[in-house]
Amino acid sequence: MRDLIEIRLTSRTHFSLLRYTCKHLRQLLPLHRPEQLSEAIDQLLENVVEHAYIKIENMDVTVRFTITPRQLQIDVEDSGLPFDFTPFMSEAVDRSAAHEKGFYRIYDLVDRFWFTMLENKGKRFSVIQAFEHSYDIRTGKTSTVLPDKQTILERLDVRRFEASDAEGIAQLIYKNYHYTYYKSQFYDPVKIRQLNEDREVVSIVAVYGVRVVGHFALVLSRHAEIAEIAIAAVDPEFKKMGIMNRMFDTIIATAAQMHLNAIYGEALMLHPYSQKANLSHGMCETAIVLGEVPSQTEIERQIKASLRSGAMISFLVFDTHKRYRFLPGRYAEQIEAAYHCAKVEASVSRPANPNRQVLTHHFNPHINVGFIIIEGLPDPEALDELIDLMHTDHCEMVYADLNLHHIEEIDEVVTMLNRRHFFYSGVFFSFYHNEDYVRLQRKNSRFVDEEQLVCYSQNAKRLLEYIQEDEARVTSAEPEAQ
Repeated sequence: MRDLIEIRLTSRTHFSLLRYTCKHLRQLLPLHRPEQLSEAIDQLLENVVEHAYIKIENMDVTVRFTITPRQLQIDVEDSGLPFDFTPFMSEAVDRSAAHEKGFYRIYDLVDRFWFTMLENKGKRFSVIQAFEHSYDIRTGKTSTVLPDKQTILERLDVRRFEASDAEGIAQLIYKNYHYTYYKSQFYDPVKIRQLNEDREVVSIVAVYGVRVVGHFALVLSRHAEIAEIAIAAVDPEFKKMGIMNRMFDTIIATAAQMHLNAIYGEALMLHPYSQKANLSHGMCETAIVLGEVPSQTEIERQIKASLRSGAMISFLVFDTHKRYRFLPGRYAEQIEAAYHCAKVEASVSRPANPNRQVLTHHFNPHINVGFIIIEGLPDPEALDELIDLMHTDHCEMVYADLNLHHIEEIDEVVTMLNRRHFFYSGVFFSFYHNEDYVRLQRKNSRFVDEEQLVCYSQNAKRLLEYIQEDEARVTSAEPEAQ
């Protein structure tokens, strides 16, 4: 349930009406830091008016207040000049200085702040301020349905999945993503139960009373003893209470108990919050996979992109035994940095050749991407046939994963892929056959976003810049004759 107020402004004259609305909501709602929210909105409007419109008479700004039981979201939309908001959502917004005005100041004032490009319509700035207590939209009163945060956490039960949890999990996914989440089986309670029964997924739930208010899962790999941490959702009424952190700790403990080699997370680069959570739990950022997130993906019906977005890949490696590796000269420094972060040292003892097929592949039809796994020096014609197959099957991105332990001619393989416009992505630990791979990626679509990707850490920002430079290098070269 939600309530909505929308005001359209075409001149400064009616800013007083907006301030009156803010004052009314401050008095009505149990806001966390109400005065700071007012300052943030003033700063945001002043910036929009100053920077989006050369002539003030062209101003056209819509302000939308969305009230839910646990938070107030304010969206400010304008059709003015374009703007690159990415730096303001990165670690560059550090707390080393007191910011007196502008976007840095807004970032410090509110609980969440992000930016969305609106395709052919302009842009949207969004701020969220949480409530101290639950708010009953039907009566307009502070609700006693939910107690305070400390009481909820004391009564919260974070545990492994039970069959009766399935319906609550499906509803959580809907509340967070509406019907845009590409893992569509998680809208179906029957499939959720089956996935857990078949051990394809190990779900962790947060339960308050009899209500499922959080979900996080290990999605077990079919190729190795690893798992993706995914399908994370918290009931909107229970956000900002530390529930996700509690589930994250349980996920890590569960993975360790299962003796997995590693876990990894794919943080959507539509906002910085998942990336921040991964880093705060000791994970290493090892790769950026462009174009993996379909354009229709939408978070809480608010955050979305008009193009295919990217994912930041972070690993937590449990099995840190020393490993022999062949590193391609061009990418050796980047790969070594990933190994150093994961605390995996090099071995001088060369492993036996497993005598695998040099080229294999698979598709993910849900998100229209393809994967090529390379275990040796491939025949160029065979490689070209696979790439053509990916085109035929309408793969919008193609990822090539190279084994780092057995390919003596890895420099030659990298050169071969570079000539076919594959560029760097990053390192994937224990990804196939419990061995490590370096991924290169190639765009088969022009609808892949690289401009609005949000990087939380400075390391992520450097990695993205490196990937973009490598892409520019390989795409400027003449492709190999095929």
